[in-house]
Amino acid sequence: MSSNSKYRLLIVDDNPAIHTDFCKILSFEDDSELQMAEEELFGACSESTPAPMPFEFVIDSAFQGEEALQKVVEANNADQPYSLAFVDMRMPPGWNGLKTIQELWKVAPNLQVVICTAYTDSTWQEICAQLGHSDNLLILKKPFDEMEVLQLAVALTKKWAVTRKADLRQRDLEQLVEKRTAELRHAAAHDPLTDLANRTKFNKRLLSAVEQAESQGTLAAVHLIDLDEFKSINDTLGHMVGDQLLVSVSQRLQSTVRREDLVCRFGGDEFAIIQEPVANMNEVDALARRVQEVFCEPIQIENNSVIVDLSSGIAIAPTDGTAPVDVVKNADLALYRAKGEGRGCYRFFKAEMDRKIQSERQLAVRLKKAVKQEQFVLHYQPLFQAKSCTVCGFEALVRWRDPGRGLVSPSNFISIAEESGLIVPLGEWIISQACEQAAKWPTSMRVAVNVSAIQFRSGGLVEAIEKNLMSTGISPDRIEIEITETVLLRDCEESLNTLHEIHDMGVRIVLDDFGTGYSSLSYLRRFPFDKLKLDKSFVNDVDSDPDAHAIVRAVANLGECLGIETTAEGVETDAQLELVIDAGYQQFQGYLYAKPMPVADIEREFFSSGNVPTIATVPVNPLAEMSNNIDNLNY
Repeated sequence: MSSNSKYRLLIVDDNPAIHTDFCKILSFEDDSELQMAEEELFGACSESTPAPMPFEFVIDSAFQGEEALQKVVEANNADQPYSLAFVDMRMPPGWNGLKTIQELWKVAPNLQVVICTAYTDSTWQEICAQLGHSDNLLILKKPFDEMEVLQLAVALTKKWAVTRKADLRQRDLEQLVEKRTAELRHAAAHDPLTDLANRTKFNKRLLSAVEQAESQGTLAAVHLIDLDEFKSINDTLGHMVGDQLLVSVSQRLQSTVRREDLVCRFGGDEFAIIQEPVANMNEVDALARRVQEVFCEPIQIENNSVIVDLSSGIAIAPTDGTAPVDVVKNADLALYRAKGEGRGCYRFFKAEMDRKIQSERQLAVRLKKAVKQEQFVLHYQPLFQAKSCTVCGFEALVRWRDPGRGLVSPSNFISIAEESGLIVPLGEWIISQACEQAAKWPTSMRVAVNVSAIQFRSGGLVEAIEKNLMSTGISPDRIEIEITETVLLRDCEESLNTLHEIHDMGVRIVLDDFGTGYSSLSYLRRFPFDKLKLDKSFVNDVDSDPDAHAIVRAVANLGECLGIETTAEGVETDAQLELVIDAGYQQFQGYLYAKPMPVADIEREFFSSGNVPTIATVPVNPLAEMSNNIDNLNY
């Protein structure tokens, strides 16, 4: 026991003389009596063990039970509790000893108590009957021995100290466990990056919201939100900036909602809002507008000013579903529609969206079977040399020969093939067929194959081209791979490396739909494209739009300056043809002189005589001969 150990003792007795006696016994000038009492209780110290240091009893007096209770309460409030109380059995006119002890233990359960009683007061059985059996209670019979009092004081205060220390330790552990449990519960229901509610909490809240909306006749709205082009932000600015952006987005979303609404993050760039209760659709529309408006201003992250566009899909319970899974599914369909209609907007769920998705899913199943059974055919659209007016090559365009629907336009299945990943095996089949067919044509004829961005990033494109070059024996410079800017938007460095691998084989690389992207000129500096194909939208408007006219000429001049071949797509009138030839394009392509044709028609029209034909030998008005199935096919 340290030298500064102090224990508070309370003497509860109506006789002042008793207080004097206790003070005399328990207040000592030296520690000889204390050491003697400790040795009798705990044994003498060995020579190698230091003798225990003295400690001090702080003694207070109370003359009635009510006064004792007040002192104990005050001591507890001051965090200076009593360790031991000597309580007289008889204290008229107030509480007796047993009543006093009962009240003291209510506020200080660990208080050690010694009952000071005469033999005639109460038996042990009677005391236990009223107070219960307790190891905090001892009886001191009157008259008592001084050493006995001292030993009780030493032993019981030490016992109280050990018990208190254990209780404090247990309390600290319980508080630690409670804190950690609260942290784990919070972590289980919240996103670690943004601290928004996660999907688990979202599902629980949505179940309650849907049930309440249905029972009370109100509405609950689910807003599913995606950041547009978030991956490109991660790729260009880094994941640390991407994480900070997500935190900023979560804060702005929180600023748009009411206190009773719930903002969630599902992961990645996917967020959700549960808006409930809602009185009418105007409230839902107002929140959707606020979500769009709050991101009109760029988000500043370090030295980067990031513009964020959001796409949102909204479904209402119980109108759009009485089960949470249906509400979320329908909100997701609406989000899919928003992304398909240009992004940066919001759309409400409509029943026809579900029907469209079901139709697309059925189409995807049939398409998978079609890929396995190779239910496809290639049509070829000629490309013409401008100066010599001769056919110089063909662009391979895929058609699906569906047994139940006939010839299906690529515009009806290519997007589904990309979403399902079927574009990879389909694209490999197209390359194989195009190489095989071109190998049978005159060596002056090139064949162009469009490559999807999905296929490009699949990792097998280089091997597929190399394999078909070897198997057909066709010269690599007769093959043109046409890509659009979407190939280069993501993983730009890796995409450029793949392009270089293909180009190093001798295969020509064409940048298709030139002029429609945002960074075409920067790509021309980083990769030596062999050809630029001006997007047909500029040729279509060249007669009516001065800007389109200027762009047509500017691209031709750009190609000449960079030494890159240029092709104008979509030539459909004599005036358009005259303009693109005058502008300096080396090649042109369009329905004015040649439509996409099956292989048999190509060979009959162009190769039956063994000569490469001029424009004059091509039907002047092939549009009139096109079947209804082909009228709206893309080039």
